[in-house]
Amino acid sequence: MFQLNENKREKKWGFIFMGIYISIFLFYLFFDGWHFEWLHYGYKGENQHFDFNIFGDMKWDIINGERIYYSTNNLHNLVYICYWTGTISYLALITGNKWLRQGSVATMAFPVISAFSTINPFVASDIFTTDIFYYHSYILQIVYDINHICGIIMGVYNYNILNKSNENIDFKKITPTILFTWLLFILARVFLQKWPFWEHDHELGMISTNQINNMPFVFYGLEYIIVIALLYLINGLLYWLAPKIKRSWAQTMIPFLVFAVLTIILVQVGLIELQEIPYTAFVQN
Repeated sequence: MFQLNENKREKKWGFIFMGIYISIFLFYLFFDGWHFEWLHYGYKGENQHFDFNIFGDMKWDIINGERIYYSTNNLHNLVYICYWTGTISYLALITGNKWLRQGSVATMAFPVISAFSTINPFVASDIFTTDIFYYHSYILQIVYDINHICGIIMGVYNYNILNKSNENIDFKKITPTILFTWLLFILARVFLQKWPFWEHDHELGMISTNQINNMPFVFYGLEYIIVIALLYLINGLLYWLAPKIKRSWAQTMIPFLVFAVLTIILVQVGLIELQEIPYTAFVQN
């Protein structure tokens, strides 16, 4: 039976974040532009607008191994892992459900890694250019940033609640959420690649949501097992570290710091690659 959280403060913040995520959902429905097109054409680009043509806008093809976009939309973000881990986080606050709370903490890696790897949304390793301020002025990038920041805040908040309850990572309770992210990865392949996605010349998706075009291996979606293993390894590290740190503020920040360090390592060794789409791929009328 569905129940609301008895803690009014947690429940209030859960509803606030739910309002933010509903707004993000509506933005994805009605805004068509991508930052690859915006970087060259600005808001004068063919797709840089809001409209009510929700399902008819996304028209693309692969010609000579290259993507060509006749029109775009942002429905692909509705299978974005960070959006749904954020949804799980605010539902944990609204309901107080321990399975959702554990899942929120276990998958906080996604918004942390996404936020740090898109400081420069075009080149993950180049974060010391002043252009990043310009890049983050774009409306879609601002929405991405809000998504990631909210996910991080809620993850830290839920972890703090676990600490106050003297609870540690529960591997049984984190498993459903971790496996749910695998489902989202498969759905991204199904919806964003030509069907069937495993056939030759169909490997290239229209955009690399959930890293579908940038994972190190392509094996029917099973390459995501690497991510599953990594999530359990990281959460095992959190399980081991938590009892050893006595200061409450330090305990609260453990997941964020661990995930941030992991991101830096993954970026530096080249395991996180941001997609590159040339502006010439976008047909302008």
